[in-house]
Amino acid sequence: MKLKTRLLPFIQNTPGLLLLNLISSLILLLINQLLHGLSEVLLGLSGRVTISSGDFTFLFTSWQGWLLIILGLATVLLYIAIDVNAQFIYCEQLLSGEKPSLLRSFAQGFLSLKKYLDPRGLIVILYLTLLSPIIGLGFSVSLTRSFYIPKFINAVIEKNPLYFTGLIVLTLALLTFAVIHCFILHGALLSGQSMKESGTASRKLLRRNWKNFLWEMFRYFLTTAVISFVGMLTLFAIPILVAELLPVSKNVSLFIIMWFSLLSALFVILMYLLCPSYLLMKTILLYKKYSTDEEWTYTAKAPRRRFMIPVVSGVLVLALSVFSLLGVAYADDVFPSEITPQIVAHRAGGKEAPENTAKGLEVSASLKAAGGEIDIQRTSDGKYVVNHDDTFQRVAGDPRKSYEMTLEQVKQLRVDGEPVSTLEKMLEASRDKLILFVELKGETADRQMADDAVRIIKEMNMADQTVIISLKYDVLAYVEEKYPEMETGYLAFFSFGNIENTPFDYLALEEEIATPGTIDAIHDKGKKIMVWTVNNEDDIESFLLSDADMIITDEVKMSLAMKERLQNRDTAERIIDMIVQ
Repeated sequence: MKLKTRLLPFIQNTPGLLLLNLISSLILLLINQLLHGLSEVLLGLSGRVTISSGDFTFLFTSWQGWLLIILGLATVLLYIAIDVNAQFIYCEQLLSGEKPSLLRSFAQGFLSLKKYLDPRGLIVILYLTLLSPIIGLGFSVSLTRSFYIPKFINAVIEKNPLYFTGLIVLTLALLTFAVIHCFILHGALLSGQSMKESGTASRKLLRRNWKNFLWEMFRYFLTTAVISFVGMLTLFAIPILVAELLPVSKNVSLFIIMWFSLLSALFVILMYLLCPSYLLMKTILLYKKYSTDEEWTYTAKAPRRRFMIPVVSGVLVLALSVFSLLGVAYADDVFPSEITPQIVAHRAGGKEAPENTAKGLEVSASLKAAGGEIDIQRTSDGKYVVNHDDTFQRVAGDPRKSYEMTLEQVKQLRVDGEPVSTLEKMLEASRDKLILFVELKGETADRQMADDAVRIIKEMNMADQTVIISLKYDVLAYVEEKYPEMETGYLAFFSFGNIENTPFDYLALEEEIATPGTIDAIHDKGKKIMVWTVNNEDDIESFLLSDADMIITDEVKMSLAMKERLQNRDTAERIIDMIVQ
């Protein structure tokens, strides 16, 4: 089949798909606002402002919590009705040649929710909302499309051969399951089958056509990759290179760079919006082909409204030109040169020194990091030593926990040749050099630890150079209430609600939930935000270019070097980085 024939269903139906995605997004936005408002009311009645990783058990112990769970489940169903069911029905209308109807698609999308009311339907819901985003294969809902296993958990899995092998096996099993049942929604939503019937039919279709299916999917993804590459090459890379080589004034060059950077950003947004719909259309075409005895082909539509192409193109060129002129005129304000986020060394020194040791803080200070983060735990005789894990097995080869050992026993251990440090030694090592973020860690993180840590910090006159942080909301709230003079930082890896209204001075958020909107909301409340644990090079660059106050990282040298490089960019580089990010 010729490339033009293969691409025709996608090209001709792009306007309809854009309209569907636009209307769907607006509806979901309105639903989100309504449900978010109801959630805030329920949270307020429970005396809380947020649900987060350190304070979520009330969901199962209060009537407000159970209503929030029900509200969450209702939200998932609404997203499935609009993001999945209506998409299937509308795309099938586009491909069948009938006049598509958004209203009818949404109505049938909601009516089709009854298809999920059996055990197989619940498994499909679980896959759409959680498993598909994690493994990166199949259809999903926009509510959880960016969901992934937190990187700090992934880091633990990758370092443990048993966990890593288990993850690989589980991922392969899920991939196989997804491929075998890839047509389950097609049968249920387009052919009127039950989930049980469509699951059986999907397995039969794949058994008969698996070679062709894999080939078609490979060809589809290769075509998508080539289009994306060529699009970015022609809309971004080549024009930017030409703009820098042209013998024109600086402002003209910046205008061209700005114009094509905006155009390429628009291209990326459109691809992000359309690719899930294109994939859905491709699978519908294959489903129709495999389900009929005859070769099913798409019937091309007669071109309509050709006058819209020059009109839309003209409006686009004008809009890009206006924004580009404004961007050049106010370049220093719109694309500031200063990189404000500071670098905090994870576990005292990151990868530059033995973890959670005084040596790590010394190295971090010598590298000009702004701070160091450490983890303290209590010994059996009431002293405080620095260690991240429950035991000393990984770092020192001792399987005992801190509270099973005396201070003297802990002092006999070595971490890559360095002694296990006490809280006092870490405070002294950071004095007048670093902000020390002291995490109350592990099973012994309680009010006694909070009281003792504050006492030690004050005895060493380090209150103004120390921040007490914790994953445990109740323990940190106790510190904030009893010792308001101490700065506190709440560590969270998931959050729903208004986390900016929590009483803490710092919000330390895992990468996924540290969105620009959340960062702005935290700053509006006069608080600071840290992002953890940022180790990937692209992520480091992204958060250095954000409005975060600090990033916690193991890659201290890389982060500091990148910060210096970004600080020295010229205006053209700042424009490109800001728009690409």
